[in-house]
Amino acid sequence: MNALTAPRWSPTLKRVVVAVLVVGLVFVIYRAGDIVRPFLWAAILGYILLPVVRAFENRLTLHRGVAAAIVFIAVLLLLAGGVRFLAPLAVEQGQTFQRSLPTLIANAQNTLAETLDQMGAEDLVPIVFGPISTAPLEVSRNAANLALPFIVGFSHFLLEFLVFLIATFFFLRDWPRLINWSKRLVPPASRHELLPLGAQVSILLSRYVRGQLLLVAIMSTATTIGLTLFGVPFSLLLGLLTGVLEVIPIIGPITAGAIACLVALGNPNPFGWSQLAYVGAIAIMYTVLRHAEDYFVIPLVIGRIVRLHPALVIFSLLAGGAVFGLIGVVLAVPVAATLRLVLIYVSAKLRDEDPFPRLEEELAQEGERPAPAPVRTLDPRPHS
Repeated sequence: MNALTAPRWSPTLKRVVVAVLVVGLVFVIYRAGDIVRPFLWAAILGYILLPVVRAFENRLTLHRGVAAAIVFIAVLLLLAGGVRFLAPLAVEQGQTFQRSLPTLIANAQNTLAETLDQMGAEDLVPIVFGPISTAPLEVSRNAANLALPFIVGFSHFLLEFLVFLIATFFFLRDWPRLINWSKRLVPPASRHELLPLGAQVSILLSRYVRGQLLLVAIMSTATTIGLTLFGVPFSLLLGLLTGVLEVIPIIGPITAGAIACLVALGNPNPFGWSQLAYVGAIAIMYTVLRHAEDYFVIPLVIGRIVRLHPALVIFSLLAGGAVFGLIGVVLAVPVAATLRLVLIYVSAKLRDEDPFPRLEEELAQEGERPAPAPVRTLDPRPHS
């Protein structure tokens, strides 16, 4: 028996084999989280830098490998520059914050206790502060015990970072090959629909990534300037933390604002205000920045990126974090938005309708009319 006389697989058997392979791949990725994690981060960075590599390749007529090497070296130089200039200041503020944390907690506790006394709610003090009454002592005691785990964790981080850099270069160089390979896996009878669907998903993801990078830069800069003007210590560290947490919708900004308010609560303010008024001013600043971002930056600069209900966003974040940790939180929203496009496509196909007009309407920018969809004839007969 040779390849010409061997019996062909039935469509049902093909679907079963593909389903088994996909389930097996997902299981391996889930079980090998620590190994897969640097490759996933490298894929994210490679996707972000893909337009830059393509620009070098097309405009300077460079070989793909040369263009990828130029972009990769530029990334290394940016990382080295950040380590050289920003890292010392951030590390210094981080060390100072660690040393000041017990004092900050104690000051915040005393301020809140005095406020409760003034409100006539002194009976609530043991209930509110009982669990954290020994927090400064515990922080100081645990700091010495974390030295060895920190060294082990840092060594593990360096290894993952090296794998991340190597994988990033290969993603930058071989991304077109990966795309062509994935296209060849699509059955020929379905390519006229699945490939355009993939293009729609790529538009969504690229828009989401560009928007998140811009939001991180804007919020980091604005928050650092605002905290510096208010005289809040560790303004650079808090500003960078606010920008990083911006990639976690809803939960991230609230967490960043709460941390900044805690620092302000435990630090004497330079204006002679009451401590609660000082903390309230910081909270108002974060609220104003957040609303300015929601009502001006996103609609005018970025446009409507993903259309997800806030409850669905929170569920996606919690589910992604529970299953895949930090990277699950980062990827939760784009994955949920992608699944939404896929569900729109599947729903239209189940009703024997053309899904692409609805998909193009979903991807239209805020205030933008969607482009007219190309005319497609639907075959009423189901495909086997």
